[in-house]
Amino acid sequence: MEPPVPLVTEEMVELYRELSGHPVLSTASLGPDVTTQYGGKYCSLSAEWLQRDLARAENIRFCRQYLIFHDGASITYSGPTGTCSEIKGELLSQESPSRALKAVLRKVSSKEKKEKQFLEVWDQSRKVKSIDLTALDKHGSIYDDDEFGCLAWSHSETHLLYVAEKKRPKAESFFQRKELRVSDEDVEQPKKEDEPLKVGSPHSDADRYEWDDDGADGAVQQGEQFVYHEDWGEMLSTRSVPVLCVLDIEGSSISVLEGIPDHLSPGQAFWCPDDTGVVFVGWWHEPFRLGLRHCTNRRSALFYVDLTGGSCELLSEDTKAVWSPRLSPDNCRIVYLENDAMGPHQQCSRLRMYDWYTEETSTVLEVVPRQVWGEYSPEDVKRCHRGVLSTTTRIAGAFPGIYSMLPGLCWAADSRRIVLDTVQRSQQDVFVVDTVTGATTCLTADAPQGCWSVLTIDQNILVASFSTPSCPPALKVAMLPEAGQEAQVRWVCLQDASPVPNISWGIRTLQPPPEQENPQYAGLNFDAILLRPSEGPAAQKPPLVVMPHGGPHSVFTAGWMLYPAALCRLGFAVLLVNYRGSLGFGQDSVASLPGNVGTQDVRDVQLCVERVLQEEPLDASRVALVGGSHGGFLACHLLGQFPDTYHVCVVRNPVVNIASMVGTTDIPDWCLTETGLPYAPDALPDPAQWTEMLHKSPMRYVDQVRAPVLLLLGEDDRRVPPKQGLEYYRALKARGVPTRLLWYPGNSHALAGIEAEADGFMNIALWLSKHLRLLRTPWQPALAERLHQQHSAAEHSAMASGTPLGTEAARSPTACYRELSQFPAVTGAALRAAAGARSFQLYTECSRPDLPRRRLLRFSRHYSLHRTGSGGLTVSRTALSAEISHQLLSRDSPTGQHRAVLSRCPWQGHELLEVWGSSGRSHSVDLTALGKHGEVYTEGPFACLAWSHSETQLLYVAEKSRSQRGAPCPWDVPGAARPVEEVEDEEDKEQFVYHEDWGEALSTRSMPVLCALDLESCSLSVLEGVPEHLSPGQALWSPGDHGVVFVGWWHEPFRLGLNACSNRRSGIFHLDLSSGSCELLSAEHRAAFSPRLSPDGRRLLYLEGAVGGPHRQCLRLCMLTWQTRQTVTVLDVMQEPTEAFAGLFTEVLPLQCWVADSQRAVLGTPQRSRTDLLLVDTEAATVTNLTAGSPEGCWELLALQWDLLVATCSAPHHPPSLVVAVLPPAGQELPLHWVPVEDTPTVTGVTWKTLTVRPPCDGQSQAVHGTQAFEALLLSPPDSMAPHPLVVCPHGGPHTVFDARWRPGMAALCWLGFAVLLVNYRGSLGFGQASINSLLSQVGEQDVADTQLAVEQALHSAPLDPHCLALLAGSHGAFIALHLLAREPERYRACALRSPVSNLPALLGTSDIPDWRYTSLGMPYSFERVPHAEEVATMLLRSPIAQAARVQTPVLLCVGARDRRVSPTQAVELYRVLRARGVPVRLLWYPQGGHALAGVEMEADVFKNCTQWLLQHMGQP
Repeated sequence: MEPPVPLVTEEMVELYRELSGHPVLSTASLGPDVTTQYGGKYCSLSAEWLQRDLARAENIRFCRQYLIFHDGASITYSGPTGTCSEIKGELLSQESPSRALKAVLRKVSSKEKKEKQFLEVWDQSRKVKSIDLTALDKHGSIYDDDEFGCLAWSHSETHLLYVAEKKRPKAESFFQRKELRVSDEDVEQPKKEDEPLKVGSPHSDADRYEWDDDGADGAVQQGEQFVYHEDWGEMLSTRSVPVLCVLDIEGSSISVLEGIPDHLSPGQAFWCPDDTGVVFVGWWHEPFRLGLRHCTNRRSALFYVDLTGGSCELLSEDTKAVWSPRLSPDNCRIVYLENDAMGPHQQCSRLRMYDWYTEETSTVLEVVPRQVWGEYSPEDVKRCHRGVLSTTTRIAGAFPGIYSMLPGLCWAADSRRIVLDTVQRSQQDVFVVDTVTGATTCLTADAPQGCWSVLTIDQNILVASFSTPSCPPALKVAMLPEAGQEAQVRWVCLQDASPVPNISWGIRTLQPPPEQENPQYAGLNFDAILLRPSEGPAAQKPPLVVMPHGGPHSVFTAGWMLYPAALCRLGFAVLLVNYRGSLGFGQDSVASLPGNVGTQDVRDVQLCVERVLQEEPLDASRVALVGGSHGGFLACHLLGQFPDTYHVCVVRNPVVNIASMVGTTDIPDWCLTETGLPYAPDALPDPAQWTEMLHKSPMRYVDQVRAPVLLLLGEDDRRVPPKQGLEYYRALKARGVPTRLLWYPGNSHALAGIEAEADGFMNIALWLSKHLRLLRTPWQPALAERLHQQHSAAEHSAMASGTPLGTEAARSPTACYRELSQFPAVTGAALRAAAGARSFQLYTECSRPDLPRRRLLRFSRHYSLHRTGSGGLTVSRTALSAEISHQLLSRDSPTGQHRAVLSRCPWQGHELLEVWGSSGRSHSVDLTALGKHGEVYTEGPFACLAWSHSETQLLYVAEKSRSQRGAPCPWDVPGAARPVEEVEDEEDKEQFVYHEDWGEALSTRSMPVLCALDLESCSLSVLEGVPEHLSPGQALWSPGDHGVVFVGWWHEPFRLGLNACSNRRSGIFHLDLSSGSCELLSAEHRAAFSPRLSPDGRRLLYLEGAVGGPHRQCLRLCMLTWQTRQTVTVLDVMQEPTEAFAGLFTEVLPLQCWVADSQRAVLGTPQRSRTDLLLVDTEAATVTNLTAGSPEGCWELLALQWDLLVATCSAPHHPPSLVVAVLPPAGQELPLHWVPVEDTPTVTGVTWKTLTVRPPCDGQSQAVHGTQAFEALLLSPPDSMAPHPLVVCPHGGPHTVFDARWRPGMAALCWLGFAVLLVNYRGSLGFGQASINSLLSQVGEQDVADTQLAVEQALHSAPLDPHCLALLAGSHGAFIALHLLAREPERYRACALRSPVSNLPALLGTSDIPDWRYTSLGMPYSFERVPHAEEVATMLLRSPIAQAARVQTPVLLCVGARDRRVSPTQAVELYRVLRARGVPVRLLWYPQGGHALAGVEMEADVFKNCTQWLLQHMGQP
């Protein structure tokens, strides 16, 4: 059994981000019919959607417009128009009856950050009214909730009706002293001209002295400020005393309606037919208010208040619960819903109708006790048993009853029929009801099974939302047929939603066994919805998450639900149980549960779980419980009653002790009703009742709980106070049960805040995956099983965009790469002295791929270093990380008091050079606007940004300015004269002349110039005196700031590629700024670069190599004494490595490499398969390895200031860590104590070792090639997963090296179950110059043989599968791989290559380094050389293309269209050859890619495709 590998957190985040981004429909409104010139009709539809915005941590609303063409009987055409637009600040909106006006209630934050409410009126072209309701101060906040809220137009469209909080008089203490307020007239102030006139009446003398008065009627109530004011409970805590308000639109005046009895709270109001009064629902709030949210059992009635006489008339019975009144289009009838008062909070409703003119009330639909249903067909049952769950099966039956609010517009145009949606067992359907006959017809009977919700109906055009557990909401429209023909309705999809892949679902009906029947309500059954992964290994036997719903009188409908869908995509099966007591099954089902909670509902869930585990291929050893509210009550019961069934549990705001909840909840009646006890507001606590409540509580079984429990609690939960969860948490902790509690401030019962919802899901997913061992796919022994671990082609595009993937996402190459690529690399550091001599500030710059934004994320970190008395260091973080945006270069001044920053202005594209100090930015120069040069060089071998020693000037390198044709001027006409300075040069007329560049990755670099910025005068000058045959770079100021030291590269007769080529002729030069003379300081025919001036200004250290030959080689370290101009070789080329020193192979010296004593220097360089830090004594010419023997295989020096070293270290299993050390005095450097600054954890599941490989000692081979040993790095997954398939990776170059550093792609391969062999064949850096020379003339032979030898040794030294090998390589490594495919055509199962070299002679005219083709084959190169036929033949024979006929292995090719080093035509040629021979081959073409295919998006895509290719083809027999 493989060890568990937990799911990747980032993968869960991305998955949740994707699924939570699906919007849901909120409301819809139809515009008036428009008749076209051809007689057709159409209307507009405005639909409002809700979507979670995780970045803003809020729900956003947006609208989209649609057009619906119809002929009065059917929809002829429909479709969206325009794009979505966000709705900001709208609380309520309502169109007038004629659709000519629209009222909008909007909230706006004032400058003082106070929220204000405005009521706006819009016509079709503009906003015609905007009234500041807050400023009018007639009432409190307007209600925008579903219980009380309304915004209703009068039929005359002159008034608006709404509900608001009654204005409460200001209260103050008995002991608060009244302060005299002096009016403005009594304060002598200078008169201001044009001062605006203040609104209000002139004050009389008697009014000049006023008392503060913010209360109603000018009264301030003393001693009332702490009086408790009841509210309406959960989610309505700011609702206490609602009042009806009328806005006169013409007069902009507001009236608070009077005449409503004091014992009633009004809401859901609308205008009566003749606008003479208002109809509203009134809730009794005496003796006290109970929670109203989701409680349709609160005593209420329908009332009419006459605006002329002020009388209030009861229109319905006063002993029931009434809600959702709707007036018919002909203004004759009002339909409303009616429930029994008290009892279950949610139940089946009656549909009642009041005739306005006859004043008679009739019952249209009675409560439905239970429904007679059909049964699943045998074929449906078989499909379910096979695990193929039907999502389209429909069971026909009678009308199930009404369980939800009526739509805002529900009447058909005939004012006889209404349309509504209601729960029908585990689905939700749309029905039309004839209010005269009571006949019902299902309008979705022939439509797909799922959840249908009516949004609106207008002129018989019906708008609805449809979703399923695997498909987010879609927008549907239909024309309601004439009465009697409703079954012929035809739905048209207006905006579809794509199904979420890899989710199958179905509905099961379960019948309790006889012993579990409810005697009073025998024969009841119930449903469950099962979601499960449909593809991949997770679909075979996934773990099961059981989710009973809350309520308990609620229901899971077969609609879109974020949590279940996301869990299913993570690899869980999800069982949603609608136990007896759920809505949609008739009133008998609802009534069967009170008095039986904790038994009937618990047994139903357990029965469903046991049945599903028996009949479905699910893992019974991995079953979880997830529930909220009453669902949490059931989950806690099940944990204690059936501890062997469940292995982990998550509960949200659970009810655990009914007895202790009675006095704290907003619904105390629930506690008694569901326990089966009578409730009365005036009843006193009864010991027997409390005993019964506790007996039915989960706390009764807490001793039997063994499964780990995660609790999620909302701090502001009024329904199930968080103390319930705390009580359970403490009981579990005391019993040693693994328990974790999450506390969400500002969240109530539903934890519906965006942040809480997202965080809740992540914690749930992590908790379940941890305790159910939901694994990332290990490498299974059977090769065939590996094929099922692949992703679909759709996931390929998701990789680059950062969107989440399918069910197996966390088991994919994408998941591995996404997680492992998130470890940041430290790219720069700077030290500054703080207060005193013992404290320092450390500034670091880091980077990591940002996959969603498809770019490299750069950010800074700050630390404080403090020397201890023992010579050690202490480190602390001093600031949060901050993103670095638009910054190109930065450099601290010598004293550390200033920082120069080169950045690019995002909106102009200009380059700005800024100087920052302790007091802010002191200088900012727009270099682009000055026009003195082209783009500044910010990277590559030329770039620099150097401070003068006086800190008054800055030196950098930029592209030489080329004259460009300007915009047309007045003189740009025939015969017009031009100013002398505007006469074009000959060069200006040749805009199409080719300009050489410096090759790969330097295609925009052609003619560099040195530039100096004088900070005191802000003047910019391009330095003169540099010889024209040189291209300058890597510049710094000479001692005394009298001149500039720079590296000059010869670019005659033409430029060759410079990137990764340290063999180009160059020298160290000094440009004297006073005389303009240029002096060569280094040897003439050498490659000299990387000059570094010592702190005392006396010595100049630099690197030197041979010109020509290998592009990378062993270098000399030279030192120039500035005063005498004498040069000495500190370290020479090492032909053969020793144990202490293998030679210098670095491309560049650290910018700060000198120790404070100006005698020693520190640098990093490859040493065999490691990169170590070496301390060089420049006087004694000795080398000390500061990091030899450390477990980290790669060390890089970031900064050296005074005697403080700042470095980063990493290993194949350890992402980069930031460390610091104090360098002891000379001779005492070892041992060096490194202190971690930012330590990263070791990545589990990756082990590595270094293999030493010795070539065979046959005579000729030894004489020609030598027998020097080489190395390979072997990365492996845990041995428990052996034998491992092996991916062989020879490096490119060929003169480079795989050092033992962190490589996220290689670690990801290990996570996928591969072992990885990184081969440093002879010719690699770090093994001495003789090793490099041994490869010359032997490419395609020695390097290939060495790779073969390394593979053989790896197979003998580790538990690897010799029959499952693959190749993964780039550039020259791909050259070797292709040779291996031809030499051993049956050995390798798959091959993935990047920018491969396949045809050497074809590269001569296309590569930026043609010299390499000669040098690698041992041929001399010169600029003038033209290849001879025999040389071309030799090159071709060494090329893999010559042996392509022997290749049988599937090959993936990844190439960049802009590759200047190895032309992409190399791969195209190979691709065609292999295709013609029937070899499986695939080519990926990256239009913006260079040789390395560098860039966040490309790197991620290449990795994903390569690993997918390996997984696909390594499973073939």
